[in-house]
Amino acid sequence: MTRTESTPPSPPTGSAWPQVATAAEAAGGAPWEALLHSDDFHLSRRWLNIAERTTAAPFRYFLHERDGSLAGALPTVLADADAPWVLARPDTLLTACAAEGAEGAAAALDAVGSPSSLLPSLVCGGRHMGRSRLLRTDPHDDATTRGLLDRAEAHARAAGAASVAFPFVGEHDTALREVLRQRGYLEHVSGRYSRLALPPGGFDGYLAALPGKRRRRAQADRRQLAEAGISSSLAPLDVRDIPRLAVLETSLLAKYGLDWTPAHTEAALHGIAEVMGEDALVSRVTGDGEIRGYAVLLRFRDQWYSRQTGFDYAYQGRLPLYFEALYYRPAAEAPAHGVTGIHYGLGSEEAKRSRGCTAETQYAYILKPATAR
Repeated sequence: MTRTESTPPSPPTGSAWPQVATAAEAAGGAPWEALLHSDDFHLSRRWLNIAERTTAAPFRYFLHERDGSLAGALPTVLADADAPWVLARPDTLLTACAAEGAEGAAAALDAVGSPSSLLPSLVCGGRHMGRSRLLRTDPHDDATTRGLLDRAEAHARAAGAASVAFPFVGEHDTALREVLRQRGYLEHVSGRYSRLALPPGGFDGYLAALPGKRRRRAQADRRQLAEAGISSSLAPLDVRDIPRLAVLETSLLAKYGLDWTPAHTEAALHGIAEVMGEDALVSRVTGDGEIRGYAVLLRFRDQWYSRQTGFDYAYQGRLPLYFEALYYRPAAEAPAHGVTGIHYGLGSEEAKRSRGCTAETQYAYILKPATAR
């Protein structure tokens, strides 16, 4: 059963929508949700509610109405050097992309000078990693797009922001990308966003869709896990497991050199449990009576979104815990939940592609407010 939320009332017919809202629950209610696609979980009211709970940074939601209806919306958050979501900040994202040789990043870094000069930054389209969107009923409605950008850039200047940034605009969002270029935003590749389309038939259907070599590898993975006595399951997030899950995610992030503490994960997971209810699931792998790896999957319409993950690296050895938690168990369970796809986001593209994912290039856009139109 899915958690039911109350919906704020919509403005009466003929009334004007506010130009800005200060909380996710006030950001248009049901009409806001009508702007979303099934790929837009991180711009849904439920996720924005979680995002607000887990950051001290101020959110603002810019709204654009036409003929008494909500035609577009843009979530923003003001990020400074204390914002822990470092890869959605333009300073650290640009630095990382330049170091990796991402297309356009070196030129953008030369134009910016010091990455720290970008802070504080008004981050637009959400503070999540992947698919920064400006919402509108018609993606080619330039008047709505430009009206929302005008207000966001004006707000950035008034708030003393050093930059305006869209960290992850999808390659297929050509209408927004063209408008941002026209307005003088710097552009660079910021990542590749992976998603898995799930055919009918559960795990057997998933296997059948893989090329022969990859199908045999997946079958061998599951045999290896069975021989090692590893089991897996998918169940709603249990708050009693949160301390263990937090330790495992901290281990994963430490592997990539990120400064993180279990307390960060615990706060995030408690917020997710409260807001998402039974739409927050944990795919876990268990060995010797202990959780050894997991992935949190959040349901939005007919999609799952992978959030926190973590693994017991001292125990794991060469066991394919990652693939069981992230791919095999979710694929097996998806039909029972009416799920047709899983979003895995950025990073580890080769591993994701090896298990059937496709990826879309993401682009970052950065503007200094003084140069805004």
